[in-house]
Amino acid sequence: MRVRHAFALLLVVAAACGGNADAGPSADDYFTKLQRTSETAHIQERGLNRDLRVRLEEAATGEDHLAVVTVFLDQSARLYQDVVDALRQLDPPPELAAAQQAYLEAWQGQLNLFVKVRDAGFPSSVLVLKELGRPAFRDAAKETKVRCEDLQAAVEAGGSRVDLVCDGRPS
Repeated sequence: MRVRHAFALLLVVAAACGGNADAGPSADDYFTKLQRTSETAHIQERGLNRDLRVRLEEAATGEDHLAVVTVFLDQSARLYQDVVDALRQLDPPPELAAAQQAYLEAWQGQLNLFVKVRDAGFPSSVLVLKELGRPAFRDAAKETKVRCEDLQAAVEAGGSRVDLVCDGRPS
């Protein structure tokens, strides 16, 4: 729940920092919102993975483990949905539209995988973790990183100095 509220708050702050409403959207607004969306997404994703490891170590029983992975799946799905929604709301310059769309689709791919596992109703944490360890999840994460790097390169080629935090760590 905290993840969703923190992400939503950051998006509201990003939108509020847009400047003069009569001036219309500027390229700086787009780049600021893109950076904040991507940076927050990657940091939150890394934090969710860390929390999963820590909470699994602390959980005493199989039921506790299942509760931990269920919360992780729910929070991850909400995060990915928030990222997809935020990216859809951005209006990229024409030269970045294709790269941003590919980036959005990569996040959507991760969302689809997490929702599928979450909604499958696995009876044990072992089965959920087995699903999360499948190549499809690693491939989707790699695809998101590659698409982030592609968008980062396109942004830089256009002369903007925005860090999309593709490696999950802000510079």
